[in-house]
Amino acid sequence: MEEDLAILVGMLLTDGCVSSERLIIFHSKSEALIKVFKNSICRVFGQVHFTERTESNGTKRIQIASKELVKKLTEMCKIETFRRKRFVNGNLPETRIPDFVKNLPEDVLLKFLQVVFSTDGSISVSVRWHKTNKNWEIRKRIELSCKHKNLKNDFLEILRKTGFSPTISNDNITIQKKQDILNFSSKVRFIPGVKIGGDSNNWKGFEKNQILDLAVKSFGFKNLKRFETKQQIINFLKSQIPTPERVA
Repeated sequence: MEEDLAILVGMLLTDGCVSSERLIIFHSKSEALIKVFKNSICRVFGQVHFTERTESNGTKRIQIASKELVKKLTEMCKIETFRRKRFVNGNLPETRIPDFVKNLPEDVLLKFLQVVFSTDGSISVSVRWHKTNKNWEIRKRIELSCKHKNLKNDFLEILRKTGFSPTISNDNITIQKKQDILNFSSKVRFIPGVKIGGDSNNWKGFEKNQILDLAVKSFGFKNLKRFETKQQIINFLKSQIPTPERVA
């Protein structure tokens, strides 16, 4: 129950919300994430009635209308609100990750992190010319977007508790040390089937786990001086991603 509730909390504090006193809502274009959301809420509360609609941009809105469930959810989590949006006066609500989540065993915390990074997280593999070393450099970053100060501090606490050394840049929590990326690949990963969105020029449409595996593999790529342009390296990197047929 606590594991399923933690997963549900992770989804509601990223791509979801609890609106007013009667609505539980989750937004996503990913069928894989929608399936996880539905399964987790049914395991916590039993069979519930979902309503769905698709927005003009292709995002699906999954909604449960029930004052009883909202009341049970807040009581079980021992928090007053899931709200992350600023109030009219500019203040942020005092939203926090529930204490029960922070005190979960490490294996469950890693599943919580998997959900959070699958919803509001990203993986990037980029190429730049290193002027000092006079060589191409492949940069790998795993980032979690979070604008709420309290939640950002809570995510940092959980990441550090599970052995990671993240940094903060603007509204992002960043994982970029080699060992952290290797540990994320082996211990956390993304929910299978979740794909990279349209804000990535090179990796749109690829599964996040495919690019995560590419990031790990790229640590072994040497002699990049043989490439003349950045695009040649991007093409090389794409050739290193197994096709679905090869994965099967």
